Amino acid sequence: MFSILGIALGAIILGMFLAVFITKSQPPQPIQFAPPEDDEAKDPKNVRALTLEDLYRLGEKICEKNDLVLKDTIPVSDTEVYWVAESKNELFWGSYVLGFHQATPQTPYISMATILEFKDFIKSVTSAKGLYLTTGYYTKDVYQPLEGPKVNLYNRLKIIEEMQQAGLTL
Repeated sequence: MFSILGIALGAIILGMFLAVFITKSQPPQPIQFAPPEDDEAKDPKNVRALTLEDLYRLGEKICEKNDLVLKDTIPVSDTEVYWVAESKNELFWGSYVLGFHQATPQTPYISMATILEFKDFIKSVTSAKGLYLTTGYYTKDVYQPLEGPKVNLYNRLKIIEEMQQAGLTL
């Protein structure tokens, strides 16, 4: 019958054949891990580029609507600022963090890393909730559920809608 040596030799030959076959096949195509959000396709092109001042005006309306009092303003960079606000409403007591980011040609999309930094800041001020507003759009990976504080995301399209609802002009 078959000896152990014959079985081992057959396994080695089969392994060599599979190794050659695998290396000869096409390498996998790179996957775009974080494509831009679909809302960019719906972007109203007739609306001018938004600025940080536009985001601040909407942030003030959001604070006013939700009984939030601005406690601190923290500039993170030339294009990013955080506001720490406190609720006057006893039922929804606590602090909230509003993040404002102006998209630039170098950073047209907000990635997961930026949101994770924002979540870390929210934790550092012992807040449970944040809002992150940007003049641009988010990558798809930002929308996956994560642990930690809840963050409501406002991209350019949602900012334009919210500003129109609040009666703010662009």
